[in-house]
Amino acid sequence: MSGKSTKQQRAAQKAATGPPVKRFPWAVSMLLPMAIGAVLTAGGFLLFAGTPDPGRGSSVRVSSGSNAPDAGCRTVAQLLALSDEELERVDVLELNIAVAREIPGCEHLDYQRYKRIVDEWTDDVRRLESVSKDNFSKTPHEWNNDINFFRLGLLATYLTRDRGVRYHEKYSADQKAGKSSKYIEPGALLIHDLIDTLRGTCANMPVLHVIIGRRLGLPVSLASVGPHYVCRYDDGKVHYNIEATYEGPGFVSDSDQDYVKDIGLPQKAATTGSDFRSLTAREMLGVFVGSRARYYWDTDQREAAYRDYIFSQALYPNHRANFRESVRAIVWQGEQLFEPYETGHPATMAQWLVSTYLRLPQGPPDTTTVHHAPPTARRNSMYDEEINAITRASVLPRPPTDLQPVTVAPAVPQPNRAPIYGAQQQPRMPQPGVPQPYQPPTYQPPMPGQPRR
Repeated sequence: MSGKSTKQQRAAQKAATGPPVKRFPWAVSMLLPMAIGAVLTAGGFLLFAGTPDPGRGSSVRVSSGSNAPDAGCRTVAQLLALSDEELERVDVLELNIAVAREIPGCEHLDYQRYKRIVDEWTDDVRRLESVSKDNFSKTPHEWNNDINFFRLGLLATYLTRDRGVRYHEKYSADQKAGKSSKYIEPGALLIHDLIDTLRGTCANMPVLHVIIGRRLGLPVSLASVGPHYVCRYDDGKVHYNIEATYEGPGFVSDSDQDYVKDIGLPQKAATTGSDFRSLTAREMLGVFVGSRARYYWDTDQREAAYRDYIFSQALYPNHRANFRESVRAIVWQGEQLFEPYETGHPATMAQWLVSTYLRLPQGPPDTTTVHHAPPTARRNSMYDEEINAITRASVLPRPPTDLQPVTVAPAVPQPNRAPIYGAQQQPRMPQPGVPQPYQPPTYQPPMPGQPRR
């Protein structure tokens, strides 16, 4: 038997034993390819029609998560153009690096490099969680019967014990000596230098906790506690404050009341929305911009500091600590914009503040006590005239002689009316007993070695 006939027999047997073959009518077999072609053509047309036309100024919106194609390349302005929902999905590490990369000399910072390092640290914590679960199950009461509280403590212990993250020795020495630290390196306040050197401050150490905590699926964010920052866990039922500057052994989780007692915060700190709450992504950007402003101020870049302080307030309007820090930059800007005799200059503003806020409390007259007027010293009118002449000669600076300024007496605030201040011809110099210009307090983070509460 020939090979060809053998193949034909095998094909016949296979056809006989195999599943029945479905045959389409002739019309269907002819129309099917045409229908498929029409569907593909229509789909391609719709896809093309749905693509924004570059000539019309449209843009394609991409995912805003950390895996977005342009993650790590976006500027602060591009990040702020995202919606609140999109911005919440952006990696906090990218937000911080984007702020740092706009500082001259930091343009080279590579987000992808820092992301790889942080991802490796996150994997280490995951491995520790898998082998440490028995520790929680044996003594759950020591962890508030909350596995997530145990995980927060494990993260804090890993960073200090296994990675060696520490508070920067230079700034710790300043605190021990009672000095006010000057941050002349942006990395002391932003995240990149902490990852590179494992030395940080309260401005970037809690940020690292938030970055890794979110990778672990924990509902954590940055929180302001006065002029200090903590990593705050809040799942809607319970909340914990993790003190990131503590160096162990163990870790510290202070309550809101503990911080109120230690720092002396008033009730307004919470009721105004400034402190003791998890910040949004947009507010965290405001914190990072405020940290950059502090670096600019400490390095005598006054104009950049003023600009960033105002920018930070726009992103996080109720931040009390940032407002205090920005006062000095606003005062500096007032000196640049106004002459000393103009309304708006710090000298005239100081007069208005004194006249408005340093009034003696008013109340009903005390009829139970007889007040005797103090004796009046007799003075020679000639001496009065000499004293007035000396006073007039010592008041500086004076307005230009070719101008005719209008002297307006300081207005007295009336009830239910906003205070009014007017131009002063010759502002007085600060005199003894008069409060000096406001100096915002400099907060020093907790010293290493504080006992666990």
